[in-house]
Amino acid sequence: MPYADPSARGPPSPTHNRIRSESTVVEEVLTPNTFQDALSAMVSSPLPYLDKTAKGSEKGDLKGPVEEHENEDDESKGAISATWDKIVHYYDVAYYHLKQHWIIFTVFILTAIVCCSISIGWALRLRTFNIADPDSIHNSIVQLSANLVDIDPSGQEIVLDWLINYECEPIGCPDVNIFFDANTLRSDSSNSQTQSNVKPDPIFTINGGNVLAMRNNTDRRTSSLTFRTDVAVSNANTARTLQSYPYDKYDTQLVFFAEQLPSNQSVSIAIVRTTGIAVGFNVQLQNTTDIRDNFGTVIKNIEVTRGPVVRLYAIFIVLVIWLVTLTFMATCVLNVFFGKGISSGVLVLPMGTLFAFTQLRATLPGAPEGFGAIIDFVGLLPCLAILTFCSIFMTAIFLHRDPEHDIPRWKWKKPGEGRRRNTFDV
Repeated sequence: MPYADPSARGPPSPTHNRIRSESTVVEEVLTPNTFQDALSAMVSSPLPYLDKTAKGSEKGDLKGPVEEHENEDDESKGAISATWDKIVHYYDVAYYHLKQHWIIFTVFILTAIVCCSISIGWALRLRTFNIADPDSIHNSIVQLSANLVDIDPSGQEIVLDWLINYECEPIGCPDVNIFFDANTLRSDSSNSQTQSNVKPDPIFTINGGNVLAMRNNTDRRTSSLTFRTDVAVSNANTARTLQSYPYDKYDTQLVFFAEQLPSNQSVSIAIVRTTGIAVGFNVQLQNTTDIRDNFGTVIKNIEVTRGPVVRLYAIFIVLVIWLVTLTFMATCVLNVFFGKGISSGVLVLPMGTLFAFTQLRATLPGAPEGFGAIIDFVGLLPCLAILTFCSIFMTAIFLHRDPEHDIPRWKWKKPGEGRRRNTFDV
């Protein structure tokens, strides 16, 4: 077929681009711009089969609610990643500068730790025994000063030394008897006196003439104005026995009064000063009764508890014992049951730790001898049992394999890798 020159063709007829007559279809010439406008209008218009929440992107892509949720997740992950990158950057910068001045930083950390430790210890120190009425020093004839000597929680008694100051000039320095509640005083077993609720015998007698002779330096052969009492304490009202260590609690009541001789006339008496510390205990005045009788009787309610430092130390020791036990237990599980290789020096540590725990228990101040406190049942005893089984397993594993090397199963990437057997879907 011979080649036809396009230029030789004639001009197109008026009906060349028409497929129907003008009376039936209006002719529309589609250009690239008009086609793009129509496609954009179709995408932006809601479709009957799409959710109303569907949106179109700038490129004409349709996005449903699932895709929007995924985009939100991606944005949140991106924000978290950016925050983490900032933290890492600041850490790197801080590490670099601290490394340049590591001597100053180390000295600062050590100084801060020492200062904080001393401050905490000083703030939690034991307080001086204080049940005094300093205001009574101006209106009392017999002035007592008490010094705390010791507290025995097992025997449930508190030892007090008393010093007497007899300001007798206003009443002519007569002889005076000092009385204490006899039923709250511990007496030796050889005392056959029958206990009762009658008026007690005097615990101390002040000779007024000897007091004057002592002050005038005319006769110094007299005995000193001091005596000691062993006062009973009890946990009957607190329900916290020595088993509750370090939260055991005791209380007692001091009842005392004074009378002249021979008239038995009441003489004002008061505790004007108290001193002394019982190691490991806080002794505080619980309350002073407002009940007043006709004889000037003084009543003091005393509460005895463990010091805050003792409580903190006991709890700290229990936590340390548990942390060490759980660490060895995790090591035992990882090595014996999962086959992770661990140095043999670590595997024999639980055996020595068994004896170290008992030594830690012995360092608890004022703890009951042997076992029996609550901290033993919730701390030491279960940890000793766990460590015993860990020691058995971590020692016996040497009879089965070399525990310092990983077993092949520890390096599996998928279940049953390397076994000659049929595999099943998991």
